[in-house]
Amino acid sequence: MEWVWVGLLILAASHRAVRPFALLLALKWAANYTAFRLIGETAPALIDVALGTVGVIWASRLHQRWADVVIAGFVLTPLVHAWYWLQPDAGPLSPTAYYWILAALFSVQVAAVAWPAALRHARTLLRRPQSGGARPPSRG
Repeated sequence: MEWVWVGLLILAASHRAVRPFALLLALKWAANYTAFRLIGETAPALIDVALGTVGVIWASRLHQRWADVVIAGFVLTPLVHAWYWLQPDAGPLSPTAYYWILAALFSVQVAAVAWPAALRHARTLLRRPQSGGARPPSRG
């Protein structure tokens, strides 16, 4: 799954309009892994709140469907952290489910940020003339 994230973030970073969000998500990903290893289990929740606040502020200035998906991910992620950390012992959310829910939310955000770049690249590929075929007539 992480290789898919890498590929989608690289794709998104190639598109100027979504590059800041691709870099923000990459920073969030790297910071969460580092903080979890060096500080502990609760550190990623604090990072998600801090970087999520930045992401919501940036994305709320845009009026794009992908930005709404990114905002939803940044809002839902701290709620999942709270649900997990505030539940009583042996609560309904297991550590495995907690991880997979967070991974799913991040995957949706990465896919949403990569979507505009994927569309742009697809349109570019469709506009190129096929090799060996006749070129369209010039208008000059």
